[in-house]
Amino acid sequence: MKRSIVLFVAGMSLALGGCASMGGTQQANYEVRTDVDMGKVIAVNQWAETKGARIMWINLPQKPKNLDSASSVN
Repeated sequence: MKRSIVLFVAGMSLALGGCASMGGTQQANYEVRTDVDMGKVIAVNQWAETKGARIMWINLPQKPKNLDSASSVN
């Protein structure tokens, strides 16, 4: 009886330890985005706060593309 309990505990420790090392959905996947127009995000959030509204961004505003670099590609 004791032996089966020890084997069960050892087996579960190995199984759960293996699952924990997989990462799964608990691993944070953060990436730094440099194309987001944070000035606009801050301005809109502050405006909404003064009006008593709450903003939930679906698509963050992007910085305008540099028009000078696009014309020099030709």
